[in-house]
Amino acid sequence: MRVAGALAVATVVAVGAVGCGGGDAESGDAGSVEMAEAPAAEPRVFFAAPRDQTDHATEIPLGFTFGTENYEISPVPGEAGTPRADMGHYHLGVNAECLPVGEIIPAADPWVHFGDGSDGMEMTLEGGEYRFSVQIGDDEHRTLEGLCETITVRMEDGI
Repeated sequence: MRVAGALAVATVVAVGAVGCGGGDAESGDAGSVEMAEAPAAEPRVFFAAPRDQTDHATEIPLGFTFGTENYEISPVPGEAGTPRADMGHYHLGVNAECLPVGEIIPAADPWVHFGDGSDGMEMTLEGGEYRFSVQIGDDEHRTLEGLCETITVRMEDGI
């Protein structure tokens, strides 16, 4: 069974202050309206599944589902060009740590690319402890500030 589906998280923040009454009768000012802008939330990437520090049976494929907040995931466009702002795609590192900001994610082991914009996959693994990193890359597969998370999963026989 393939784990699929988009995880959409929307955050809407509206902050307003309305001054009522107390206006100046001579100037005709009946009050004022002020809107304060909420600071932009930092983008982040995460594993929706599996969870960090969990055990899974080797007899069942391990399903991965990735999610983001405040960042758009999109397939890599067919034509080369300047990377699109605030848009990227997932990469999964198997027994790999997050790469430094600005580095190109290799198109080879231990990295799996999701340039089609998909948000997960299944993987059959032998027993042992594994470290997985989900990292967003731009259209050039270049890593971005703060868009990586690493978890540890233990695969065990017969659980």
